[in-house]
Amino acid sequence: MGKFNFTLEKLLDFRREKEDSLKQEYTTLGSKLSLKEKRIDELLSEKTSLMYLIEPTVGRMQIQRNYLDEINQQVNRLRLEAVELKKSLAELLERLIGAQQERRVLEKLEVKQKDEFEIRLAHEEQKELDEFANRKSLKGGENYG
Repeated sequence: MGKFNFTLEKLLDFRREKEDSLKQEYTTLGSKLSLKEKRIDELLSEKTSLMYLIEPTVGRMQIQRNYLDEINQQVNRLRLEAVELKKSLAELLERLIGAQQERRVLEKLEVKQKDEFEIRLAHEEQKELDEFANRKSLKGGENYG
């Protein structure tokens, strides 16, 4: 009868590639988010250390104040970018879950078709064995009759 051949193998391969691509994209976005959050923490730490630094002159205090304002602006910008990345990650996660479900459906179908193929194969083998046994008994019966 031959070996099992899943008719939707190319579609299953395509869905696996799509899922792998989404996983890679998810990992990349997660890394970007992690770097932004790390940078936010660094800026906040720098801001905290500068808050307790007392400058001796008004000019230096003005420069320090401007720098603290710049840090605040950077932190706000990075937080907005982090929020957008989190939204993108959530959307990507939904797409990834959908891709996994699509792949699993095809894998279950493949298993079901393979099981049916093996059952048919076993029936055919049994049928051949029965025919062989019938032929042998008929030949045996002719010799003794």
